[in-house]
Order: sequence, then C-alpha cells, then structure tokens
Amino acid sequence: MSGFVIAMILVPALCSMLCWFLLADPLRQVSLALCESGEGAPFWRRTFLLLVLATPLLTVLLLAPEQASASLWLDIREILKWALIGVVAQLLVLVRLVRLVWRQVAFSRPKAAESVPSAIADHAGASQ
Repeated sequence: MSGFVIAMILVPALCSMLCWFLLADPLRQVSLALCESGEGAPFWRRTFLLLVLATPLLTVLLLAPEQASASLWLDIREILKWALIGVVAQLLVLVRLVRLVWRQVAFSRPKAAESVPSAIADHAGASQ
C-alpha cells in the first residue's frame, strides 16, 4: 500500500479523532439535554460519533486528488486541507442538527411561563 493511500485514510481519521476528543463531553451533555428521560441519548451520541468520524474521511475520499503527486508532503498538505474542510462541514451539520432537534424538543415541552404560575399557586396553597 502506498504512502498516498495511507495518508488519505490516516490524516482524516486523526482529524476526526481530535474532533471527537474535543467534542465528546459537550455532545454528551447536549444529547442528555435533548432527551429528558435519557432513553434517546445513546442514539444521539452514536449519531454524533458517526458524523464526526465519517465526514472528514468522506470529504477526502470524494474531493481530494485521486493520483499521487511527486511529493508525499504536498499530497499530505492537500489531504489535510480537504480533511479540515470536512471538519468544518461536520461542525456546521452538527450545529444545524442540534438546533433543529432542540427546537423540536422545545415545541413539544410545555412553556416555562405557563408552568410558573401554577407552581406558585401550588406552593402558596401548600403553605396555608
């Protein structure tokens, strides 16, 4: 296996692992916040993981040059460029996905302003 093929797999994989290392805890917190009961949290964590791992690799495999040039370092630079573009794309998709799901969850929950007066009335009735 040539160095070019290894670099096309290894560089995006390292970028993905770095992103997962940096984003794992915040994404875990987001997935728990999205699912009050916690039942859907593993689904969202796995979805986030697959998106983080696959996007840079797919970007490199689809858009990077298919043929090696004369210099492996120039190839690695080009592969890194496409992997980082994939990282930015994955972050944009993650933000959009979290926003859409968060909005859906917010619409399905009762409004906080509506529940506050009833909670105050319950508390006032209990103290008398």
